[in-house]
Amino acid sequence: MYLRIGFLFIFLVSFQSPLLPCEPFDPVSLKPTDASREDKDFFSFKQKLEKAIQEKNIQFIESVIDPQISFAFSEEGMGKSNFLKHWKLKQNPKNPEFWNELSQTVNLGFTFKDQIWSAPFLFNQTPESIDQYSYSLITGSVVNVRDKPSTKGKILTQLSWEFVKNEYDETNSKPSSKEPCNFKKVCISDGQIGYICEQYLRSPLGYRVGFSKKKSAWSMIFFVEGGD
Repeated sequence: MYLRIGFLFIFLVSFQSPLLPCEPFDPVSLKPTDASREDKDFFSFKQKLEKAIQEKNIQFIESVIDPQISFAFSEEGMGKSNFLKHWKLKQNPKNPEFWNELSQTVNLGFTFKDQIWSAPFLFNQTPESIDQYSYSLITGSVVNVRDKPSTKGKILTQLSWEFVKNEYDETNSKPSSKEPCNFKKVCISDGQIGYICEQYLRSPLGYRVGFSKKKSAWSMIFFVEGGD
């Protein structure tokens, strides 16, 4: 008798609470910030840096690269000459991959910690509750989350500056030439699976750049992605 009641209870609970596509989690938002104006000297340098990026001025970049710059978690991931070789900047000073990555990183705002100005802002401000390997931040306001990897997909919801969990999907590695962007599969906090245009997602372990003042001049001491 008790056994039958137990099975009935489990059945009713299962019926009333259908399984969601992914496990829900507490929503976490992180609004963008840029504290660079707090330091007049660094802010002036940042303006020069932004101008150099816009003009793809490799001479300026070379002049600020620290001799021991860190750019990869490997034995050969340090040093100015290795950095220039890594980005193929000697052969192609206007290498779009380098300039695009640096531009996107700088444009997401600077924070100051341990005598280093670094960008993007989420590098220093991602909450400890967020697994940096598993989550990405939506970097935009009112960003569409769709039910399939296409601009024709139904909009499930719209989110602003909120963390989502990364989900693997074959479409993640196969961008379609018919779409204006590459869609990434994600889990949002309410347990729904959706797709977001890659340009609106940023991993805390994505590229970050840091500047430190040495001998009265600002030096780029790291421009790196990933974790050790």
